[in-house]
Amino acid sequence: MNEFISQLKESIELDFEGVKLSEINAYIKQNTLEIIFVCPDGKEKSLNDNIKVIAEKTAEILKTSFKIKIKIKKSYFDEAYFTYSLLGFVEKYPMIKHNLKSGNFAFEYNDSGIKVILSVPSAVAEYINGRKIKSELENFVNNNYCENIEIAISPVEIDDEEIEFEPPENKLVYDYEGGRKIKVSNVEPFIGDVIYERPSYIVDARPGDGVILCGKIKEFTERKRTMKEGETEQKYFFKFRLEDFTGSIDCIYFPTKKSLEKIRLLSDGKEIVAFGTTEMNTFKGVTTLSYRVRYISLCTLPTDFVVNRARMVLPEEYRCVHPVPYESYEQDNIFKVKEDVPDYLLGKEFVVYDFETTGLNQSTDKIIEIGAVKIKDGVITECFSTLVDPECLIPEKATAVNHITDADVKGAPLIGDVMPDFFKFCFGAIMVGQNSLQFDWPLLRAKAEPMNIYFENDQLDILLLAKKYYPDLSKYNLDFLSKKFGIVNEAAHRALSDTITTAKVFIKLAAHM
Repeated sequence: MNEFISQLKESIELDFEGVKLSEINAYIKQNTLEIIFVCPDGKEKSLNDNIKVIAEKTAEILKTSFKIKIKIKKSYFDEAYFTYSLLGFVEKYPMIKHNLKSGNFAFEYNDSGIKVILSVPSAVAEYINGRKIKSELENFVNNNYCENIEIAISPVEIDDEEIEFEPPENKLVYDYEGGRKIKVSNVEPFIGDVIYERPSYIVDARPGDGVILCGKIKEFTERKRTMKEGETEQKYFFKFRLEDFTGSIDCIYFPTKKSLEKIRLLSDGKEIVAFGTTEMNTFKGVTTLSYRVRYISLCTLPTDFVVNRARMVLPEEYRCVHPVPYESYEQDNIFKVKEDVPDYLLGKEFVVYDFETTGLNQSTDKIIEIGAVKIKDGVITECFSTLVDPECLIPEKATAVNHITDADVKGAPLIGDVMPDFFKFCFGAIMVGQNSLQFDWPLLRAKAEPMNIYFENDQLDILLLAKKYYPDLSKYNLDFLSKKFGIVNEAAHRALSDTITTAKVFIKLAAHM
């Protein structure tokens, strides 16, 4: 790479000091070779102004018949995006992926540059150094940034049992064949090469080159580019949103003289498939994904689209949270008449569940405790209970209700480790909760579906059942219902205790079902 840059320096009178060759991407069907350079702040303009010359000289140096596309990226260090990028890079190493989280990153700034400290268990540090993965990390950083960035591995001593060396991968299957691609029809060339490959879902888009997406155009606008010194001709660019069946993305297109009149023929509602580059952009602390379009083909979107979900296969065994047999703490009473099991419960399996959380916002708040019990043939048989590390501070308001503190969840498993086990525990059962249809059920799906875990169980809500069979009660909260049926909640507002209480109330209500 250094030799290639040196040859460019010799053949072009441009300042290439500090410029690095970041990537070379070959697109065989487009007969295109994309060369991506990363440059220091202040040099992007001069390089972009001479892209045509750079492309010509590159073709000469490489002696290729491929069309050369040059892309200039300005090196900009942002802690959040750097963390995101590096975590993505180590995805291929399960041991590192499982033990390196965003909270393990620390940044130190000095006159010589930036030091990024990765705190990992000692065994993981040995693994990184032993397999020379650190040099791969350094190469990754060197190819994407012009800043002087040093990667330092900081070993942290913890119990070996806490280290997940090769965590078993969750197996995924699709609802139907074809993967997460959209089958468009009537594809016609419009701008650039015709795009025959099937586009991906917008919701699945990640930063990268050669990304193919499709959808309907929304908010199509033409804008004037700022005139550069010495320019005599006005240039334009176009912005629009592309919306498919799964989401939408902001798009930008810079036309050539040849494509300017064509792009003006587009308008809101047009259906297209596009080829381009997706990039992360941070503005005022908010990071979003945008799409720089290069080629556009017209198409017809399907009218019968159904999202092809990647679903996690039911785990063969519990990995993190193991259910335990339910033991009643009620003392046996020889004079107590054993109640008959309601007919509705016979031959069925139920899971009664409850969550404690950092707040009441199902989108942004986190689960900090899961409690669940299993009922078979009207008898409570198993308990599933765990605290969950939310990877954030627990608000005082939440602690005041559930009495769960930051110290309590320190060292607890993460929701990503717990959810597959909870999925296994609930599989095939009817799920029951107190006011669960309004809170717990939407919360569970919001947290599970990004992990490709889909809870599709039938649901029963104690609140609705109580209102149906006892319409004259003044209240329907768990505390009131438990007192009505003479049930003692040993630790109200803790997930497992609330769940056991809810299960006993449910068994009482089942007599009316």
